[in-house]
Amino acid sequence: MKGIVRFLIRMFVLNIVLIPLMALGPLFYVIPLLCVAANPQENFSGLAQLYFWLGPLSAAFWMLVSCHWQTVHRARLEGRLATWRETEGGIVCTVLKAFVYLVLGLLGSFVFEITFLVVFRLRPGNPYRDMLWFLILPFSTYAPVLLLWLRRWMRGRKQGDFMSRAKNDRVAAGGV
Repeated sequence: MKGIVRFLIRMFVLNIVLIPLMALGPLFYVIPLLCVAANPQENFSGLAQLYFWLGPLSAAFWMLVSCHWQTVHRARLEGRLATWRETEGGIVCTVLKAFVYLVLGLLGSFVFEITFLVVFRLRPGNPYRDMLWFLILPFSTYAPVLLLWLRRWMRGRKQGDFMSRAKNDRVAAGGV
């Protein structure tokens, strides 16, 4: 019994530490820009490596969050939030879908980052190039999330049920 309680406490503390780090991950990409601006001649290879390995974990978290966001939001608006999971196929289907999105987000992020590294290497010494490198890195890290959001936005535009489009969209409102 002590082992189970200790395990639960450890997992609770781990979640308290990791969830804010993963959720705020995209905001942490400002830090390297400030470091390059403060010390332009420094070598930021270690910082780049840290972001290379930790960024995909945050991207996987955002893929997990984005996985069911659309269906949960629609269920909440329709007043069927209590039966949402059953409507989407049950616990096995929703958890399996979330796991697949998590893994694809993690692996996709690594693939996009490796492609970014092959195309655009970090060569310390030129502060403008370093700053540009750190500016582009989050787009390669979060590319799977951005592509998922873009796909859903485009699909919503075709089906005509995108959440807030009618309010501020001149095209949908009959404008130019």
